[in-house]
Amino acid sequence: MKHHADQSRFRLTILHTALGLALTAGAMHAQASEGFRSRQSPVGAFGGEIAAPADNPGLFGTAILTYAQIYDVVDGNGNPIALSAKTLSLPTAGPTGGALPSGTFALNVPAGTIAFNQNQTQLNLMGGYLTQDMYADGRIALAVNVPLIKQTRTFTAVQPLGTVSPTPGAALPAALRGAITAVANAVNTQVQAAVAAQAATQNAEVSGLGDTELSVVWVRHKDRLKVAAGVSLFVPTGSYDKDRGPNPGFGNFYTLRPGVAVTYALNPNHTDTAAWDAGVTVAGRVSFGMNSTNKDTNYRSGNFVYTELGIVKVMGNFAFGANLLSTLQVSGDKGTGAAFDGNYYETYGFGPFLSYKLPGKDAGFNLQISDNFGGRNAQVVRAAQLRFVKAW
Repeated sequence: MKHHADQSRFRLTILHTALGLALTAGAMHAQASEGFRSRQSPVGAFGGEIAAPADNPGLFGTAILTYAQIYDVVDGNGNPIALSAKTLSLPTAGPTGGALPSGTFALNVPAGTIAFNQNQTQLNLMGGYLTQDMYADGRIALAVNVPLIKQTRTFTAVQPLGTVSPTPGAALPAALRGAITAVANAVNTQVQAAVAAQAATQNAEVSGLGDTELSVVWVRHKDRLKVAAGVSLFVPTGSYDKDRGPNPGFGNFYTLRPGVAVTYALNPNHTDTAAWDAGVTVAGRVSFGMNSTNKDTNYRSGNFVYTELGIVKVMGNFAFGANLLSTLQVSGDKGTGAAFDGNYYETYGFGPFLSYKLPGKDAGFNLQISDNFGGRNAQVVRAAQLRFVKAW
């Protein structure tokens, strides 16, 4: 009976060891704003909003096609995520009949590597209404934004085999040396199986509906100044499975994001070729995102502050410019799987854009390129986005 109990403890120890390494390998599930991502888009919006706005009262619609490549995931130090080196106590007491107490020997597992890539195609369909009536010298815009998403993820985790320390001496009986080797091989096998199983949940192609965004915005446009203040609510309508790596939806939780955006035209006369500021508009935006707890994982991503700066120059029906953005988590993650330091998410982005407003039409196109940099606990994204805006 003692031998059977020792074998059971031996298997349980191996299972716990493998599980610990699997969680290290699979940090994509629940760390840093849960999955190293945020509901705040990594691509700025000022290009189309400034150069080709839909300001006329009535119905308006927007179609946004985005291709994004997530080519890296970085940890709290800004380095690519990796599998940590581990020193695991070998449970040798049972297999050796107590001749070698557990912990006499250890398995040293070297640090491993993770290669991550995800290609994502996303179509956002947004519709809304801008009121004819005025409220405090401004109009109210009501909007619904529904994303359709396709994701293909490649995730390769490599954990080298561990080695035994100290090296069993020749003076040790052959049977005991064999038992140590057998235990080490069993632990290595379980660790490799756990890493492979985790990679299998990550390597997938999925598609479906994303999370819906509902917005109410007060818009006041007078002379050179335009102010838009409002709030968005992200609703968990997206396809989501907590045991799957890629997911069109972010999880079974809500995000409330109030914010304000201001644009100012330095010189609205874009035909004034003698003035350097002709057709130049500058813009700024700040918003604050608050997340509820994911009911499927008992994980709550921290709140975040989003800021964006933009500048555009209009030349006839064309416009070109650039924007700079940041998303900074200001409160730590909480719940199951959250690290002691809060997993603070941080990312920055920059990109140029080119806009074209259709002559005589309240409609326009905007093409934007964006790339993230300086991130911590975040996915690193480069993206190309085409936006079409139309008012009726």
